[in-house]
Order: sequence, then structure tokens, then C-alpha cells
Amino acid sequence: PRRLWPRRTPIANRLTDASMVRAEHDPEAEDGPPRITVKELKRVCKEHGGYNTPDINEKLYLHYKGYQRIENLDAYTGVRAIWLEGNGFSKLEGLDKLTELRCLYVHQNCITRIENLSMCSKLTTLQISNNFISRIEGLHALPLLQTLQIAHNAIQSAEDVRGLLHCPSLSVLDLQHNKVDDEGVIDVLEALPQLAVVQLQGNPLLQRMDQYRRKLVSRCRSLTYVDDRPVFPEDRLAIMAWAWGEAELGKGRGLEAEREERARQREEKEAQHRRNMDYMRQITEDAKRRAAERAKAMGETPSAHALVAEAAGADPSAAPGSDAAAAPEHSSASLYNRALAAVEAKRKELLAKQEQARQAEAAGAEVASADAVGGVAPSASAGAAADVDDSTAQPAAAQAGAGAEDDLDALD
Repeated sequence: PRRLWPRRTPIANRLTDASMVRAEHDPEAEDGPPRITVKELKRVCKEHGGYNTPDINEKLYLHYKGYQRIENLDAYTGVRAIWLEGNGFSKLEGLDKLTELRCLYVHQNCITRIENLSMCSKLTTLQISNNFISRIEGLHALPLLQTLQIAHNAIQSAEDVRGLLHCPSLSVLDLQHNKVDDEGVIDVLEALPQLAVVQLQGNPLLQRMDQYRRKLVSRCRSLTYVDDRPVFPEDRLAIMAWAWGEAELGKGRGLEAEREERARQREEKEAQHRRNMDYMRQITEDAKRRAAERAKAMGETPSAHALVAEAAGADPSAAPGSDAAAAPEHSSASLYNRALAAVEAKRKELLAKQEQARQAEAAGAEVASADAVGGVAPSASAGAAADVDDSTAQPAAAQAGAGAEDDLDALD
């Protein structure tokens, strides 16, 4: 019968065509998937700004290429970071000569075991997520390892994570989205002295373990971040109070102890806030008092702020032997009343000076009008003296009145 769909190219022919294309690109390549050959490594180094001389390259970018085996890396002894994610590796190998390696990224592959890392003793970061690892092992030669990301694998029990005890410097551990359902994992994490960040979300343990976060934080004393939020010092104190309540007061009494600890923290914060406010108020009053003392020493009229400071510093109502003298009031109400009394006394003084200046000016005007109406013709010398007295008295009175008005305005 006649075919109604296009004839497909045989698989053998397609593999042959792919092999021919790969051979043209890299003569060292054999039939099959791409390989990490010497020429391929040089091409990758050139593509990412590296060097033709292998041992002076510090970074290798071999990610998302479709490689299935790690090979031909012996000449790259100076590499410190290598990216191998997104390939088809089923085994960790070919890294024996990379003695300077610090960062290894092999996530999103098909690796089933952590192995062949004994020569990479300077390794500090290992990213091996999204593989098929069911047991943490092969880390005994990595004493400097600080970050281990092993999410999206097949780890289940405490025995599977016991290999972490070979890494005393471990501070960041990502175990999220595995199959962990054993509370014994917390025992292993508790034995890591520098563990600061733990991610366990996505595991069955979180659903079946009561008070998971409180138990984890109370037992791992160095934790600063758990799953999706940090562990603040106040939270740690409250959780430690909860743990003490559970151990000493009985099961179920931990929440009561935690509430008491949080109430104590709130009271301590409020007391600290009050101490800070009192300290700032004392600094302000001392500065104003010193300004008033300097103004008095220089013979100047103290400003309203200086008067307030002076009133706040000395309580005239406190007599010797009285309770007020023994324990002076420093409350806001007493300070305000004393300052207001000082300002009012200064206002009365300025008003009296202003009234005296007005009376003197009015008396001078009356004398001048009486002389003009009576027709008195004083002698030349007496007239000259009277003119001098009037010319000096009237400006002085006017100046005193103007000064009093200015002081009143400042006081307002």
C-alpha cells in the first residue's frame, strides 16, 4: 500500500551523520555522545576567555554539553572551580590531579555515589544536587568542606547522613527535597560544631516530627538560618526557654516558659529605651546649663533655652532637710513646671522694664510741653544742658523699651 507519511531516516544512518559532523568538529572524538577531549578542553577555555596552557587556567566551564564521562583533565592542575552540571555523568572520576580544586559543581547529572575525591583535599564547596545519591560518603578526605548542597536526591535515614561527621568545618547543608524521615538525623546535625545554615524542607520528617524547628534550633547551638527564615538571638533565647520548660517543668510546659521569656525580652527592650531617652535628656540639659553659665559669666542676658536649663537644674522649692532636697524630682512634669515658672518670672521682669521706659518717656514729653506753654526762656547754658539731658535720656529710654520688647518676643 502507498505510504501516507514521509519515510523516516534509519537510526544507523542518523548516527553515522552525527558521527561525521562530530569528527569534522573534533578529529579525536569517537562515535557516540560528545566527549571531553584535549581539543574540546582548549576550545572551551578559549570560548570563556581562558588560556591555551592548561595548568594556568583556574576555571573550567563544561556544563550543559551532554558529556557522559569526566576525562582528560590531568593537565589542568591549577583549576580551582569547575562546572560540570547538566551532563550525563554517572560516576565521579578523573579529578585526581586537580589538587587545587576548591569548588565542584556536578548537579543535574546521574551520579549515584560520592567517590574519588581523596586528592581534592582543599575542596570547600560541593554542589551535587539533582542526582541519584542515597548515602553521604567519601568525604573523609575533605576536612575543609564548608558547603554541601545535596538536595533532590534519595537520602532517607540517619545512617545515610553519618558521613557528614568527617567534615567538622561544614557550615552550610542543603538537604531539602530528599526522603529523610528519621529523627536521628537531628543527632548527626547536632554533632557538627560549625553548622550555621540547614535546609530540610520538602522531607517527610517535617510533617511527622512535632515542634521540628524548636527542637532543631535548641539542639544545634550554632544555627543562624533554618529552612526559609533566620534564627535571631531573641528567637534562640525563647526556644532555649521552651527546651528548659519541656525538660524541667514537664512535657507541654515549654510554651509557657517561652511566653515568659518573650515577655521578659519586651520589658528589657522598653527599659533600655527609657534609659536611652533619659540619657539623651540629661545630655541636652547639661548643654543648656553650661550655655546659661557662660552667658552669665559674660554679662549677657540668658536666652529662654538657658532659663529653661537653669530652672531644670536647680529646684528652688527644695529646702535643706526636706524630701525634695533629699531626692529631687526629675520627672517630665516637674521639669516642665519649673521651666514654665522661670519663663513667667522673666516675662514679668521684662514687662516691668518696659513700663518704666514708657513712664520715663512720658515724663520727658510732659516737661517739654509745660515749658512750651509757660513761655519760660531758659538761659543759653541751661538750655544747652537740658538739650543734652533730653538727648541722652530719651534714646536710653527708647533703647531700654526696644530691648525689653525684643526679649519678650524671644521669650514667646
